[in-house]
Amino acid sequence: MSLHRNPLIFGYVISANGSVQPVDWQAVKNKGVNEFNGRLWLHLDRLNEEALSWLRNTSKLDDFVVDALTREETRPRAVEHNEGWLINLRGINFNEGAQDNFMIALRTWVTEQILITTRAMKIRAAEDMSKLYDAGSPPASHGDAVSFLAERLIFRMEPVVLALEDRVDELDEGLASEKPSIRKSELATARRHAIAMRRFMSPQKEALMQLVETEHGLFSKLNHKRFRDILNVQQRISEDLESIRDRAQMIQEQIAEIRAEDMNQRLFVLSIVSAVFLPLGFLTGLFGVNVAGMPGTHSPFAFLILCLGLLGLGAGTFWLFRKLGWMG
Repeated sequence: MSLHRNPLIFGYVISANGSVQPVDWQAVKNKGVNEFNGRLWLHLDRLNEEALSWLRNTSKLDDFVVDALTREETRPRAVEHNEGWLINLRGINFNEGAQDNFMIALRTWVTEQILITTRAMKIRAAEDMSKLYDAGSPPASHGDAVSFLAERLIFRMEPVVLALEDRVDELDEGLASEKPSIRKSELATARRHAIAMRRFMSPQKEALMQLVETEHGLFSKLNHKRFRDILNVQQRISEDLESIRDRAQMIQEQIAEIRAEDMNQRLFVLSIVSAVFLPLGFLTGLFGVNVAGMPGTHSPFAFLILCLGLLGLGAGTFWLFRKLGWMG
């Protein structure tokens, strides 16, 4: 699998005079992170064996940082460690076939001179930032870079959540129609996506709060302001997801009630039909007894009289049920 993946997705060094120099894997694979002259950003594929080997054996990063950058499963967090920060954030997976893995992680190790990010699948926030480097106008500091990545990750969630809300609105309105028809798969997809996002919202909010409250010199006052704005958006997204989850649950319960009502109505109709035909079945069974003494066995009008009698009995039973209010 890793043979078809590039170990280094993006790599840049910003020199002391502010010029941006792209770096390739050949320039990286035999160097440690402190051997570059300038401010470094490396965006690595954590599923590539070469990238993993470089992180573990060549990068000169400590084991705690390497483990955080390469771990298979991780929750959002922001942890100060030595001179830098380990920051794991989640964003929407916009890659093809993302239904079963709706949220993807961006793992980050950042100091004043080093920014290492790793991912398993393409992340648009990192691509956005690479365009700034390619244009020669990268973030002024790695604190700015972190706030840029966080902003792109979180703000891209808003349209997805709004689309989920709109879909739930449509499903809710569908219930109000005379013949509601909601496919289970549509509601299940909306609920699954809301649940997938909610799973990471609480720890992600805590991670952003850590960045807002820190007094580490890596982050400027402007960074803190941006982190507060991002945190407010995150809080709003969390509240919207709570609403989507609750409304989806209510729709599910309403669908169950509607289906139960339909089933009860069908059973009720079947019961009425059975009750109407019960005396008719009794009489036809009685007159079908093959014993001597049955009335009308020698009369040519007996069958007609019996049919008319059964028809009258059925109509009378039906009228009685309507009179008693059993048929609505």
